[in-house]
Amino acid sequence: MVDINTEIRKSLAGLSCTLVYRQPCGFNALPVVSYCNLTEGMGMVCDNAEYIQDGAAQLDVWCAVPEQCAEISAEIEELLTADGWSRQFSMDVPKQPGERAFHRTMRYDKSFVV
Repeated sequence: MVDINTEIRKSLAGLSCTLVYRQPCGFNALPVVSYCNLTEGMGMVCDNAEYIQDGAAQLDVWCAVPEQCAEISAEIEELLTADGWSRQFSMDVPKQPGERAFHRTMRYDKSFVV
């Protein structure tokens, strides 16, 4: 079985900002990108053996200014698509009163030969 969290970390190794699992502990050191495994599943099974595993990951971009969210999102898109990931979804999350960070969420999926 392929660990989606490990794969997304490898794909984003060249990212220009901090990468953390799940959610940032604090928002003092922006920008930061958080990631987590959304799903893992069997993509192709033959004779009771898994040959392809499908996986999806969620990434969240947290920045002090909205333009930075767009720049980092473009960097993420370039890194992940170059490594075979496909973007399924991306949106700016509405900022709530009192929130200090701008937030964009993105979802990517990929099939892995096991």
